Amino acid sequence: AAALGLPAYAKGNPEGYLFPATYSVVPGETAAQLLAQMVAKTVAVEKQLDIATKAQALGYTPEQILTIASILEYEGSRDQDYPKIARAIYNRLDKGMALQSDATVAYANNLSGTVWTTQAQRDNPSPYNTYVHTGLPPGPIGSPGEKTIEAALNPADGPWLYWLVVNLKTGETKFNTTLEGHNRDKALLDKYCQTSDAC
Repeated sequence: AAALGLPAYAKGNPEGYLFPATYSVVPGETAAQLLAQMVAKTVAVEKQLDIATKAQALGYTPEQILTIASILEYEGSRDQDYPKIARAIYNRLDKGMALQSDATVAYANNLSGTVWTTQAQRDNPSPYNTYVHTGLPPGPIGSPGEKTIEAALNPADGPWLYWLVVNLKTGETKFNTTLEGHNRDKALLDKYCQTSDAC
């Protein structure tokens, strides 16, 4: 872990610290050297965005900001939605509500490439399952990019507690303050999925 240049708060876990970007790999370069490049890019972005100071102003640690940003990577798909989803996450955390992020459930169940989870998967007792546990998972569930980190540091202003992508091709996301509104949006998604091959 030390050879990769991970920050101390990563606790030796590279999850969330392998910055998604294009890297030049030279002949003879080892996997560890490439991983060190990816970690160095994350550390550079953290400094550039001044994550330590901004995280503290929000009442969170840099690790928690990267965790929120990693959730945003999977819970949204449009740049304009990331700050709103971030606000909904903060609003839920402030209220002590479970995040109920299917992305964290997918991570807890070693799933990839899906936005759907089953009740059995949502019952998984993993500390990464935000249906079972309130608060943030113990660490990032993937490697966030700069846009989601910025959104985690600069959430939009708004009262939202719920968000749902209702069009999987365009990424259109609906935001609500009530479960009733969220359920109406879920009905829209269900209808969309009856005719779309994106589901």
